[in-house]
Amino acid sequence: MNAMRCGYENETIRALQTGAWSETLINHRKSCAACREAEVVAKALRQDASDLAAQHTPPPSALVWAAAERHRRMAALARATRFLRVLQIAGVIYAAVLVVWGLHSLAGHGGMILPGLDAKSLNATIEGVGLAVLFVGSGLWYALRRDERRIS
Repeated sequence: MNAMRCGYENETIRALQTGAWSETLINHRKSCAACREAEVVAKALRQDASDLAAQHTPPPSALVWAAAERHRRMAALARATRFLRVLQIAGVIYAAVLVVWGLHSLAGHGGMILPGLDAKSLNATIEGVGLAVLFVGSGLWYALRRDERRIS
């Protein structure tokens, strides 16, 4: 921004805003090109400002606040769903590995008897696999289902 060229420029602009012109300021304005130029620029800026104010009114503050809150909630939801997507992918991978392992174990070793397992540890292994299938399956069902509830 350029420095003022005349000490009366501020007073000229203030007089233009208030409409209170002193006799000294009127006489000075006649002889000072910088003050006349400042008056022309100030009038043009005031006219542009009044035109813009008439055409474009800002939205109510409650509407702006609601949009900001909605944006904040959507960002928090996006962060939370990112974590759930990672859990979904991990669950699908775990389920696929479990199925492949189970098919390989059952097909390659002649049924339910695995080498190195006695009856007691085989029973514990089957129970563990069953619980894992139950927990992973229920978690995947919950994570992958589509929520179709209607909000009234």
